[in-house]
Amino acid sequence: MSNPIHDVDLVISVGGDGTLLRASHFLNSSIPVLGVNSDPTCPDEVDELTDEFDARRSTGHLCAATAANFEQILDATLDGSRQPSELSRISVKLNGLQLPTYALNDILVSHPCPASVSRFSFRKRSNTGESSHLINCRSSGLRVATPAGSTAAMLSAGGFVMPISSHELQYMIREPISPRDADKPLLHGLVKQGQHILVVWYNEEGAVYFDGSHVMHSIQHGDTLEISSDAPILKVILPENLLKQGS
Repeated sequence: MSNPIHDVDLVISVGGDGTLLRASHFLNSSIPVLGVNSDPTCPDEVDELTDEFDARRSTGHLCAATAANFEQILDATLDGSRQPSELSRISVKLNGLQLPTYALNDILVSHPCPASVSRFSFRKRSNTGESSHLINCRSSGLRVATPAGSTAAMLSAGGFVMPISSHELQYMIREPISPRDADKPLLHGLVKQGQHILVVWYNEEGAVYFDGSHVMHSIQHGDTLEISSDAPILKVILPENLLKQGS
């Protein structure tokens, strides 16, 4: 990870989920982060203005605090009565070399132009050598999400919400073009601990996007990617609703 933050006891991100995601790229597994949603959505305002414009503000799915309860949450964190949760992240190796960024939400492997077809092959493989058959894809790309990220783009695309404490990943081929019947069951599924997805890229150019557009690594024809949950966890002070989901 590039220029990780050192010598602090707690990182506080003020903004929304995007701010927390950006902060996560500078954190290893030892320093917890507390997200403060600085502009939360007001449901009454949304209902009142729905016919005029979209009045939704920050979702703050991973943010435990707002301006209203920040002092209370911070005190509980500092005195130890509010403990951070350990969230899985995504590791990507490019041609066998570890990329320095770990994704807290999701990654997208695709052509950098959204109107272009992404051409690649992939298979699931276990650390013991067992693997699925090779799947050749023409599609809009491959998305892989953590449990924390399973409520975002993955859910919107037809995926499912995962327990926040899970250490599995969920993957989906986006808009597959004429897939074979034998391949269809493997176009959406889980990557369990001890497994990884092995991707071979066939376009002249491509990209791996980490947590939206925050971080991007370029790839080219013939490159291989190894995608797994074998990454440092991130300690996050979670909101009460997510704590109940993970219990």
